[in-house]
Amino acid sequence: MITNVLLTGVGGQGTITASQVLAEACLLQGWQIKKSEIHGMSQRGGSVESHVRFSPDGKVFSPTIPDGEVDVLLGFELLEALRGLPQVRPHGVVIVDPRRIVPITVALGGPAYPEDALDRMEASGRRIIVVPAFEEAQKLGEVRAANVVLLGAAAAVLDLKREVMEEAIRLVVKAKAVEVNLAAFGLGVEMAQ
Repeated sequence: MITNVLLTGVGGQGTITASQVLAEACLLQGWQIKKSEIHGMSQRGGSVESHVRFSPDGKVFSPTIPDGEVDVLLGFELLEALRGLPQVRPHGVVIVDPRRIVPITVALGGPAYPEDALDRMEASGRRIIVVPAFEEAQKLGEVRAANVVLLGAAAAVLDLKREVMEEAIRLVVKAKAVEVNLAAFGLGVEMAQ
């Protein structure tokens, strides 16, 4: 059975790094894995999307998730999570950081940031798990670890082995940031349980 995980956020939030950790964990377990990324204008705060598809018992042929087949959406920013919501299966799970990063178009007088973004997600009937990852990472003294807080929550929901995920963090994250990221991962796991 193939599991589809969509990670979505804004450039600089560590969306790609989180998808690399998830992919590495799947490889460590000997699973089939495919991954695809869409960077957009990520260096200028634009949208970033990463598709991760894995299977412990079958082949994965395509790196991109078919429309409407996301099992777990990992939203690093509220509006980006709302944009990805139509891709989530009716009984899928959305794990979202309620942090708002106002797009430049809004700042320049464009359409307003939707104040009811979280309400819309909850009204969709999907399971919504709110994880204040940025706030928790601030408490750890490393805001760049917010992505791994969310990844911990996803690992709990996906029932991925903690020790394998921690080994993947050690392999992907720079050595000087490993300990704080392991702490961030543990926080995310606790918050999702």
